[in-house]
Amino acid sequence: MNSKFKSFIKNFSFAFFANIVTLFITLVMQLFLPKILGVKEFSYWQLYLFYGTYIMYSSLGWCDGLYLKYGGKEYDKLDRSLIASQFWGLMVYQTIFSTVFSIVFMLCVHSVDKRFVILLSFISTAINILRYMLQYILQSTNRIKEYSIIVITERLLFLAAIVLTWILKSDSYKILVISEVITRFIGVVVGLYYCKKVIFAKLPKVSVIFTEMADLIRGGYKLLCANLTSQLIIGVVRFAIEHKWGTIQFGKVSLTLSMSNMLITCISAVGVALFPTLRRTSKEKLPSLYIIMRRIIVVPSLCILIFYMPMKIILSLWLPNYAESLKYLAILLPMCVFEGRTQLLINTFLNTLRKEKIILKTNIITVFISLATTIVTVYVFKNLDLAVASIIVMLMIKCFLAERYLSKILNINVTIDFLSELLLTFIFIYSSWIINGIKGMAIYFVTYVIYLLINKNNIKETINDAKNIIKK
Repeated sequence: MNSKFKSFIKNFSFAFFANIVTLFITLVMQLFLPKILGVKEFSYWQLYLFYGTYIMYSSLGWCDGLYLKYGGKEYDKLDRSLIASQFWGLMVYQTIFSTVFSIVFMLCVHSVDKRFVILLSFISTAINILRYMLQYILQSTNRIKEYSIIVITERLLFLAAIVLTWILKSDSYKILVISEVITRFIGVVVGLYYCKKVIFAKLPKVSVIFTEMADLIRGGYKLLCANLTSQLIIGVVRFAIEHKWGTIQFGKVSLTLSMSNMLITCISAVGVALFPTLRRTSKEKLPSLYIIMRRIIVVPSLCILIFYMPMKIILSLWLPNYAESLKYLAILLPMCVFEGRTQLLINTFLNTLRKEKIILKTNIITVFISLATTIVTVYVFKNLDLAVASIIVMLMIKCFLAERYLSKILNINVTIDFLSELLLTFIFIYSSWIINGIKGMAIYFVTYVIYLLINKNNIKETINDAKNIIKK
């Protein structure tokens, strides 16, 4: 077996297992937290997660720059003093930033619950950013096993907190928020242990620290802005929903979004091991690798949509208070087809080619489209269904634009593949949302089988190409 492929499979296995654990715990959260907490408390939990998502971008691209600069490097060959200086510098900066801005925002809010959410969001995110830098050091140097252990440790501890909350029959979201802060801190401690050789090294001169910091931020801010605008595509709609229909409705819609994101996280698991591997691969091999990996990802992700109806029935019985909002799974489940491919393949390949500017450009275009559609759907038509439906349209546009740019760079043509996937997705949405029931599921199933038959030669070719890569 190809030694590089063997190493990739080993690293992928660790990353995949870590994401399976995360997926399982996320599934437990989605199924049990709404039942344990109740609608109001669960909505504040979702608000805490929502605020944390955007506070993460206070890192200025510091962590992202480190990830891009050192991706594919050997751990033992890292400049220890430089890496150490960046970690401790980031810690000082995040402490000051979180202290100042949490006080400012709390003074602007009168709700006791929202003040608590804001304060803990800043504290939790500051810790989380430090953990991300440690994970990026491990991930970029291909130490995927250690990276995975940090993820698994933190998530298992948080699962224990959920179980304890259930045993104590507590319905307070505050206990879970505090528990997550503690588990994230433990994750940082574990990360410090695995990175102790570089983190506890002697620090260089202050001038060197600031020079390296500027270099990392300069390299990472584009990726950070790209990630921020990616979040804003959906975030704009979520902000508007919370503003127009309140925290309770926001929490119900967020539950459905979280379930779709859960599947995207699982699909994206391979990206952790893929980036450092691609950085060590010659550019001539990237086009063929992209085609192979694209087909390997797309075919199973389209298959996931078949399970929409059983999923909706089971979840409606389990969470009757959210039964009405679960209908949005018919619209949001296709997120795993387009956003999963964007996060896993397109963005990973663009980062490998150091084309972060393309990711940013694509996301900015889509954000402006999202702003326009949100104003129309939420404030003009005042239609929640249209607002939610606009999310999947935005993600389709983003995926199309990003893949078009990448196709030009790699000199490949996937337009027909994209159009066939788009058609299949619209058939799924129509059959699940309009027709609904067993009849709707049967229509999509038959359509998917026809799609497989039409593409059987491409699928066989992909399997053979994958086998040849393994043998080489």
